[in-house]
Amino acid sequence: MIAILAVGVALAGLMLRGQHSLDKRVDELRSDLTLRIDGLDARLRSVETGLAEVKGQLAIVRDYITGRNAGPRGERGWCRRVTCCTV
Repeated sequence: MIAILAVGVALAGLMLRGQHSLDKRVDELRSDLTLRIDGLDARLRSVETGLAEVKGQLAIVRDYITGRNAGPRGERGWCRRVTCCTV
């Protein structure tokens, strides 16, 4: 009877130790995942900033080509002299 009780106590101890190991591993994985999400979020913000800058530059080029704004030397419609442009 005492042997059965000792085996039960030993199994309970192993189960608690195993649960602790699982909890520790889950915490490690959660921390790793949080760091990866934060890194991806930072990359996404960087890409969004870059796209906004490109969009602004494209608007400037569009305005130069269509003659809405003055060219690099202050002239209007300066792109019409470029052979590749049909505007």
